[in-house]
Amino acid sequence: MPKEIAHYNGLYGDDKAQVSHTYIYSQLIGQRNRTTTWGLKPHLHGNLYQLFFLEAGQATLDTSADPVELRTPCVVLIPSNTVHAFTFSPQVRGRSLTVADALLDTILQVSPAILIELNSVYVLTDFTEEESFAELLSLERAIHAEMHSQLPEKQLALNGYFKLLFVKLFRLLKHQQNKAKGSSNRNLHYFHEFQKSVARAAPFEKKISQYAQELNITAVHLNRICQAVKGRSALEIVNANTIRRAHNHLVYTSSSISEIAYTLQFADSSYFTRFFRKHTGLSPMAYRARAYHDEKQSQQPDA
Repeated sequence: MPKEIAHYNGLYGDDKAQVSHTYIYSQLIGQRNRTTTWGLKPHLHGNLYQLFFLEAGQATLDTSADPVELRTPCVVLIPSNTVHAFTFSPQVRGRSLTVADALLDTILQVSPAILIELNSVYVLTDFTEEESFAELLSLERAIHAEMHSQLPEKQLALNGYFKLLFVKLFRLLKHQQNKAKGSSNRNLHYFHEFQKSVARAAPFEKKISQYAQELNITAVHLNRICQAVKGRSALEIVNANTIRRAHNHLVYTSSSISEIAYTLQFADSSYFTRFFRKHTGLSPMAYRARAYHDEKQSQQPDA
């Protein structure tokens, strides 16, 4: 096991390269016939920005966070000085594009917002009609073809392709962020409506499927929303509401356990006692006694 993360100033495996400020390199991924899983071990490039256009196959990206299973097609953006590794299935197909930081700074200096926004690891999978994966891959191929041409003003053409490519990537990133934000807002809306419905309903009046039906979503979707917002299932939230109601009756009224069980629509006081102990660790009587004791203690004057 190496003592340090591999650091390349050129492509993967080339630790002696000294690339120029106009360096660009484009290559196929998976161009060799392979029968086993393969990949790139953890490494970083001190002065190179990389883009991976994965068309098909399975791949895993490993950065400083947990490994991420990549869903193809996707575009992976890796800024310089970022430790990363890949594992590829034999069927993986795609292209990679490597460009010097200095060249990107020159090309995108008119739009620092793009430079700042894209200076993190991103996996783009949610494509649009305007910024489709096919169009992005076509731009990468155009860059590859221009690199190997001998046409006049080649660098100017390359700069133009790069500007268009990064504008499209920037738009995709914003689209992905806005969609995630919209999804989060919708989840909060559903959750608040669910909370209101639970508060209005009598305990055990409705099943989770009925709450979900009121929101025009499935019970599975409702559970996912509750987990995302509160880290609890929908049933756990309903049960917590029942416990709160029981708490109010036990602490703030003199109703008997049987009367509270009847009010909360339990089949009998025994079931109520079992339910309450399961969720609080105490029987209703013990819970009430402790609440009264704590209240008396708080009313005593300090010595």
